[in-house]
Amino acid sequence: MTTPAAETPTRESLFTRDARKLVWITLICLFLQVLAQNWSAGPLLPGSTAEETLGSVEFQARPWIGWVLLTIGFAVAGFVVGVARRGAARWDQDRVIALGLAGVLGVTVLVWVLFIVQYEWVYWAVAHGTLHPFTIGDVSWSIQRLDDAP
Repeated sequence: MTTPAAETPTRESLFTRDARKLVWITLICLFLQVLAQNWSAGPLLPGSTAEETLGSVEFQARPWIGWVLLTIGFAVAGFVVGVARRGAARWDQDRVIALGLAGVLGVTVLVWVLFIVQYEWVYWAVAHGTLHPFTIGDVSWSIQRLDDAP
């Protein structure tokens, strides 16, 4: 003998599907951020020509934990506030999760924009005599000078 509750299949709610999408999109965005944060550049020292190189400045960027924490923070905040606002007439769970998702995507876009800007910036700065340009994130640098001394 079965009960009527056992006979009806349980359907997952729209909230559950949205939360699952938030997790997957957050993971994809974190992966894309890692791609944007792994870059290296080796601009030549000022005064170098095509025939004679004086040396170079090597920049190596690695993923920064600050972007990861900010991204996860937006996702968790969107989910937690979404759970708290479940069933509310205004600012319901769907809208709050969408705002959390917008925060995750916004941080990912910011990381990619900063990647492009910083990559171009280090080349421009070194070409104009600044061997230690300001960078955001986990960027290390080293200077290699080639001496003509025998």
